[in-house]
Amino acid sequence: MSPLICHLRLLLLPLAVLTAAPAAHAWQNTPARCQLSLLTTLPIRYTGPSLSLTLEGRIDGSPADMLIDTGAAGSMLTRTATERRGLPLHSSDALAIGVGGVSRIYTTRIKEFKAGPASITNSRVNVLSDFGTAPSFDAILGAPFLLQSDLEISLATKEIKFFRPSNCDNAVLSYWDHDAVQIPFKWRSAGRDNPQFKVLLNGKEATAIIDSGTSTTVITHRAAEKAGLKMNAPGVEQAFATAGAGLKRIARWNATLGTLQIGRETIENADVGVIAADVILGADFLRSHRVLFAMSQKKLYISYVGGDALGQWRRIEPWLQQEADAGNGDAQMMVASMHGRGNGVPLDKVQAHAWVDKAAAGGHPRANLMVGARLVKEGRYAEAAVRIRQALDRLPADRSGALLLYTARMHNGDTALARRELEATFSHDTDEWPGPLADFYLGKIDEDKLMQLTVAAPDPSVQRFCQVSFAIAEGYLFAGDINREKLAREKEAVCHPAPTSTP
Repeated sequence: MSPLICHLRLLLLPLAVLTAAPAAHAWQNTPARCQLSLLTTLPIRYTGPSLSLTLEGRIDGSPADMLIDTGAAGSMLTRTATERRGLPLHSSDALAIGVGGVSRIYTTRIKEFKAGPASITNSRVNVLSDFGTAPSFDAILGAPFLLQSDLEISLATKEIKFFRPSNCDNAVLSYWDHDAVQIPFKWRSAGRDNPQFKVLLNGKEATAIIDSGTSTTVITHRAAEKAGLKMNAPGVEQAFATAGAGLKRIARWNATLGTLQIGRETIENADVGVIAADVILGADFLRSHRVLFAMSQKKLYISYVGGDALGQWRRIEPWLQQEADAGNGDAQMMVASMHGRGNGVPLDKVQAHAWVDKAAAGGHPRANLMVGARLVKEGRYAEAAVRIRQALDRLPADRSGALLLYTARMHNGDTALARRELEATFSHDTDEWPGPLADFYLGKIDEDKLMQLTVAAPDPSVQRFCQVSFAIAEGYLFAGDINREKLAREKEAVCHPAPTSTP
């Protein structure tokens, strides 16, 4: 996630009040004896569709996935958390700006929010509402929480550590590697910024941050052009759009830089993504490097620990396969997606379905949604409804899934239940997409109004028009209007062109 520029009350969890006796690393050769006290160690997990770095916390007594996001300017809940727990939302005047544009900020009251040993109780907190894709995580732990002390991120051991140094101004704090690269950074504590430092792209200076909430390393168009990289050059490929805070999805390209120099470390043939926001070093960089944010010294310590220095999901890397083999459902879904797209491996739909089925067998909600969609296409509506319902119990904010469940229920003859569930899911913010589709199914608007809202949407696309055409045809089918259904199916046919035969 890109840094959030927002005027809001931050959710701060002070580590300074920890009472557990800290472990410490001491250096005898410094005049005042540097003492690096370990405050706490927290395990990291890979979760969600992008295998984001998360830790398990608790919200109102139930487990919660929390995104470890050094690129976020605040800590807050997501709608995923509030809808899972039935927490009411209250409007505020606050807004957040992310990679996908503007996102509204709501507030809600919680009994408990716990991340590691730090917690708050009976507090009103902020809720980030709008994402390009509904987040799988319940909360974001931003820079004000993560960087209130010295922070070490070690994905090789899948953990983060918080330290409090004493008398360490001139000491080397990378206790695991005395020769780690040291890079000074700029940081405005009042602005709660992510620390910024200088790197070289093909020899050209650029400003960089380390953003643990971004899955892969990206650079801006401006930085790419300054480094002599053209978007129409050979080897530059259009990739899937980037989503984050805000409803828009931003175009993205994959490219290879000649060199990316970070301190005295040089990464040759650096695999990066290019978006419209200078250099954001993501979780791919953190997998191959051990990093200490020495906030006490305004300095980064970075050690290369092995593996691909950077990665853009162009192949199934060993760490990803290990996660999938170990039963991580999110990793299994990523492996399935890469087999299904032929991304870095031969295109293999059978393997893709097998990995999805394996994830679904483990209870993965998005896998169950995919299996449910497959069962709907096969006309197995009762089985589909069971799978989709299981998924939505864990993904209550997934409105596209709610529409899929409605169609499965209606085809299965469960009309009253279908309408009741759909009305409950879309009881507020029906102006947000895909709210108009629910309004059409429920008879609140007609076909003409639905098409007007589709055309007026800020980002109408062929995919959206096809989604609307399908909904219109299904709506007339459920209403028993066979003639209008037939006309709608004819319009929808352009979304399913017949495959061309090769001579």
